Amino acid sequence: MAHNPKRMAVLIGGVILAEIFSMAGFSTFAVSLVDLSHTWGLDSTRAGWISGAYFVGYVAAVPLLVGLTDRFDARRIYYFASLLGVAGGVGFAWLADGMAGAMLLRALAGASLAGTYMPGLRILTERLGGPVRLRVVPYYTASFGIGVSLSFLVSGWLAHFFDWRFAFAVSGFSCAAAMLLVALATAGRPADAQAPAAGARRHPLDLRPAFRNRDALAYILAYCGHCWELFALRAWLPAYLLFAWQRSYNAPPGAAPAQWSMLIVLIGVPASIIGAEVASQRGRLRLIRWIALTGCGAGIMAGLAGNLSYAAAVAVLLIYNFLVTADSGALTTGAFAAARPGEQGATLAVHSILGFLGGGLGPVIVGWGLDLGGGITRGPAWFAAFVLMIAGSAFAALVISGRSDRTCRKKLPQAPVR
Repeated sequence: MAHNPKRMAVLIGGVILAEIFSMAGFSTFAVSLVDLSHTWGLDSTRAGWISGAYFVGYVAAVPLLVGLTDRFDARRIYYFASLLGVAGGVGFAWLADGMAGAMLLRALAGASLAGTYMPGLRILTERLGGPVRLRVVPYYTASFGIGVSLSFLVSGWLAHFFDWRFAFAVSGFSCAAAMLLVALATAGRPADAQAPAAGARRHPLDLRPAFRNRDALAYILAYCGHCWELFALRAWLPAYLLFAWQRSYNAPPGAAPAQWSMLIVLIGVPASIIGAEVASQRGRLRLIRWIALTGCGAGIMAGLAGNLSYAAAVAVLLIYNFLVTADSGALTTGAFAAARPGEQGATLAVHSILGFLGGGLGPVIVGWGLDLGGGITRGPAWFAAFVLMIAGSAFAALVISGRSDRTCRKKLPQAPVR
C-alpha cells in the first residue's frame, strides 16, 4: 500500500494511546501500598511480594503471548490480554482482602500487560516499513512511562477522593478502552502477510533462537538489570516520598506523593526518546554504559536525599529517574534491531521475560532490604534500598562491557507502510 501519512499517524497514535490506557493498573497498588499494608497487616517484604506478583504474572504469560506473534496477527493476542486486564482490575476491586488474593489478581493484571506491551509493538512493526519502522520503537516504549506516570496520578487521585477499590475498578475498565482503541486504529490495516509466516515452522514457545543470538542477548541481559532498577524505583517511589515528606513536614501529605511520583516518572518519557535518538547517532552500547555508571552515582544520592528535605528528595529523584529511563528505548530498539527475520517475536519474548523477571525481583529485594534496615520510617533502611536498586545498573554495565556497537549493529527487514 502506498505511503499515507494520515493513515500512519492514526495507526501510530491509536496504538500508543491504547498502550497508555492499558497501563492504568500499573501503579494502583504502589499508590495504596502504605494504606493497604496497615489495613492487611503487611510488612515491607509481603508488600514487595504483592508488587512483584504483577511482574511474575507478566513473566509467566509472556513466552506464550508474545511468542504467538510470530504465528498470528498480534491484535488477537492484544484483545485477549485486554480482557485479562479487565478481570484483574475489577476483580481486585471486588475480591481482594489480603495478601494471597491480592497476589493472584495482580499476577492476572501482569499477564494482561504481557499480551499488550510487546504485542502492541508488533502491531505497529507489522504495519510499518522503511526507517519509520525502527524509529517508532522508542516512542512506543516511551508511552510505557506516560502510562505509568498517569497511573500514579489518576490512581492516587481516585484512591484519595474515593477509595482504593474504585481506583482498581477504573484501571480494569481502562483495559477495555485500550482494546477498542486498537480495533479502531488498525481497522482496514492488515499486517504484512509475510511477517507472521516467517517463523511459522518454529513452535511459538521455542525461544532458543533468541538465546543463540549473542548480539540480541547482550541487550536483553542489560534490559534485565534496567528493569530491576526501574520497577523497584516505581514500586517504592510513593512510599519513599511519604517518608521524605514526614521528615520535613508535620502536615498530612494528602495526594502530594502520588502527584510528585507522576511527575518524576513522567520525566522518563523525554529521557527515553532523547536517549534513543542520541544512541542512534553515537552508538547504543556506548550510551547504555555511560547511563548505567552515572545512574549508580545518582541512586546513591537519591537514597540520602530523603533525610535532608522533601525538596531535595524530589530534585534528586527527577535526575535519577531521568538516567534510569534514558536507556530504555535504546535497549528495546537494540534487541529488536538485532533480531533475525522470523524471530522477532521470540526475541521480544525473551527480552520481556528476562526484563520483567528482573522487574519482579527488584521490588521484593528492595522490600527485604527495607525490613533489614528497620522499615520504611528509617533513613538507613532507605539508603540500603537504593543500594540494592542500583545493582541493576551495575549488572547492565557488566554484561555489555565486552561488546561494541559495530558488532551489534543490524539492519531491519523492510516492510510496506500500511
